[in-house]
Amino acid sequence: MLKPKIITMEPIKVLAVRHVGDYSKCDAAWEKLMKFAYTQKFKNKKNLMGKNTRAFGVGYDNPHVVEASKLRYDACITKDDEVELEDGIKEMVIEGGKYAQFLHKGSYDGLGETYNQIFGGWVIQNNITLRDVPPFEEYLNRDPRRTKPENLKTLIYIPIA
Repeated sequence: MLKPKIITMEPIKVLAVRHVGDYSKCDAAWEKLMKFAYTQKFKNKKNLMGKNTRAFGVGYDNPHVVEASKLRYDACITKDDEVELEDGIKEMVIEGGKYAQFLHKGSYDGLGETYNQIFGGWVIQNNITLRDVPPFEEYLNRDPRRTKPENLKTLIYIPIA
């Protein structure tokens, strides 16, 4: 049984790259964002990827309703400094407010099943009212390419009223 932590968050300023298509194929958006983040130089840091930088994914569409080729996803990292943006990199804000926070352990391939349990189970069973804000994920592993899939940890944030 999924048990969320209920939290209230402040808005989070992020830099983002948009991917349109199947959620499982958003690697190019992450590659573009990471290349940008690791090549920017700042007064007190080598690049944008400091030890407190957080990584998020915002999925706007329900893959059970929207055609896979039209799914929208933003790969995001927190924005602490003013930066000159390149083509395809945008600034945005992940909305603050009340969220149910779930921990998904394991491969990103299993995220869809966790979402099915949340929306098809937890939300219905607990008569949860959702806010009109997209859910999002926070990727807790510093470098998922160097982490075994079974050791990946992802927080899923579901906006609730």
